[in-house]
Amino acid sequence: MLNDNDLAKIQSVCSNVSNPVTLLVNGSALDYTGHPSLPNIAAQISGVSMNHVAFDYWDAPVFPDKPSITLAVGERRNIHFLATPENRELEPFLEAITWLSGSAQPPAHSELEALKTVQRPVELVVFMSGFCPHCPAVVRHAIYIAAVQPLVDVSIVDATLFGDLAEKYKVKSTPTVVFSEGFTHVGELSLENMVKYVTQTDSPDFTTATLDSMIKNGRAEDAAVLLCKKRFPQAILPIFKAPEFSNRMGALLVMEEALSLDPRCLDTLVGPLSELLNLDETALRGDTAELLGKIGDPSASGALQTLLQKENDPEVTEAAKEALERLESNTQ
Repeated sequence: MLNDNDLAKIQSVCSNVSNPVTLLVNGSALDYTGHPSLPNIAAQISGVSMNHVAFDYWDAPVFPDKPSITLAVGERRNIHFLATPENRELEPFLEAITWLSGSAQPPAHSELEALKTVQRPVELVVFMSGFCPHCPAVVRHAIYIAAVQPLVDVSIVDATLFGDLAEKYKVKSTPTVVFSEGFTHVGELSLENMVKYVTQTDSPDFTTATLDSMIKNGRAEDAAVLLCKKRFPQAILPIFKAPEFSNRMGALLVMEEALSLDPRCLDTLVGPLSELLNLDETALRGDTAELLGKIGDPSASGALQTLLQKENDPEVTEAAKEALERLESNTQ
């Protein structure tokens, strides 16, 4: 529950709210044992706001079976709290109320101009902790962005209270920001860089960074799902071609998982992968030959036959033969 000092600050700020703000509490998770107090906190805030902030229930959970407080102004509902807005986190929460209500404007930042280019929804999940001195700044930056650009949906999650969500995203420390279920940034994050990530989420380069981040955070299965969804599977190639063995193995694991989800999702990679068969690195040629066999597109046969004619390494030769056998069996 909020203390008297917090309530006095809430009352002072909310007395200047011009347009009504509603705190929508997810009503389908009121029995959640991890954080039963969120509805009571929302009621407290509403009670001291002198009717400037309303309180209601909403059966549209941000995360299934998790309680949350969503700030709503009209149809706008893109800032969510799965965290208690107290102590260090109270000020960003109150700023969100004033900005969404129109009673105050977010501080002018030239970086925010780039948000006008966002055309598709972007999701940010900010994992924080009440004990973290760096978290409020990152939370504030996320709220800045959501207040300026309605297509950005922000969820503030207390990693210590919602440990299962932290585990899902492999969160080891706070602050951690997850962009659209993929790219993960750990630690302090400037407003400039957060805006940069938000505006680049639909680019091939950012997809490469996202896949790399997911692989390094142990989320290979999630990376495979992302690879199937994106329009440019070539985003995985820079990771596959990287000289570090662990990177290539991670990329291979992701592509194999992607093929199990959609056997045709990597067909457009056959051309670029075939070119890798001409490179000097023996291990890369062998891994590429094996991968082409698993993709199963007969158009790779010519490149694999050419590799066999000039290859001196027995392991690469064996990989190419097995790949060709797979391709031949697919055409029968």
